[in-house]
Amino acid sequence: MLDFLRREKIYIIIFVFILALNMIQAGHVKKESTEEEKTFSSMSLQEIGVTEEKVKAFFETDTSSARFFRYSIFFGFLIFLIALILNIVFIFRRKPRIEFKSTLQKEPVVWGIPDVVRMSLVILFISYLAGLIETFAIKALHINLDINLRIIIITFFIDVFACLVLLYFVIVKHKKTLASVGLKFSSFFRNVLVGITAYIFIVPSLLVILILSIRVLNFLGYSPPAQPVLEAFMEEERSKVLLFLTIFVSVFGPIVEEMFFRGFVYPAIKKRLGVLTAALLSAAIFSLLHSNIVGFLPIMALGVLLAYLYETTGSLVSSITVHIIHNSIIVSFILFIKELVG
Repeated sequence: MLDFLRREKIYIIIFVFILALNMIQAGHVKKESTEEEKTFSSMSLQEIGVTEEKVKAFFETDTSSARFFRYSIFFGFLIFLIALILNIVFIFRRKPRIEFKSTLQKEPVVWGIPDVVRMSLVILFISYLAGLIETFAIKALHINLDINLRIIIITFFIDVFACLVLLYFVIVKHKKTLASVGLKFSSFFRNVLVGITAYIFIVPSLLVILILSIRVLNFLGYSPPAQPVLEAFMEEERSKVLLFLTIFVSVFGPIVEEMFFRGFVYPAIKKRLGVLTAALLSAAIFSLLHSNIVGFLPIMALGVLLAYLYETTGSLVSSITVHIIHNSIIVSFILFIKELVG
């Protein structure tokens, strides 16, 4: 026990710091007013102001954004039809089955679940520390930053640091290469095509799961909490900030998340509990950390697909491709709604 405490003292101190900070925050929570202002995250499309008349009027205009979304919806509808055909063929073929089996030789993984816990504690510590530094810096230096810009900067900083921590654990601590976390670029275009095909295939399932989740939660009277990124997209008017936010959410975020969840967490769990359990557990953690009950099951299903792609291709290229496509579609939908409500 003493050896464990001496060996892990840094991580124990970090854990105590996080626990203490949460207890302090819990002690200062004020009773929320019952008349809270509704956020975009908790509103229906009708409440936001999206009506059939607005949609028709928007598509009747000849603006560049109207043309872009017109073609995008038409192309999306065609892709959805292709996805339905692929699913029907898969279901009715003689022996439909999906196997978690790779034909590629993978670099052996030397880290384990304890390393995942250590790395997660460090990232959480930095997240809390960044929040504290940001709060004190703004007050002390009288920096005038709006809430959206503050959220974007902190989130970007945390993702960059998470990437650096991962690289430390893999390259410095365990003396492995980036290939060990799936950053392999052999058969790059083939793996991109695999990712595109896989995402097209799973789209109908994701939509069905999402619709059922929304129906059940609406029946239970659940109102989703505010999603900071969604609020930032809807409220932000500065084009440069919107462009940065779009690139961050659509490209940079997926790359970092895939390196962590599929490249680091998944193989660590697989090493101890096996492929299927690792795919389900890493997908559940991936979904939980997105803090969205409405999207929990669809995100978890997506996480299982991402683990499957990594396991079968031996590269993160396919899963990163899927993740980028998925996030880009969500961002495009949000921007479409933003354009409608003006």
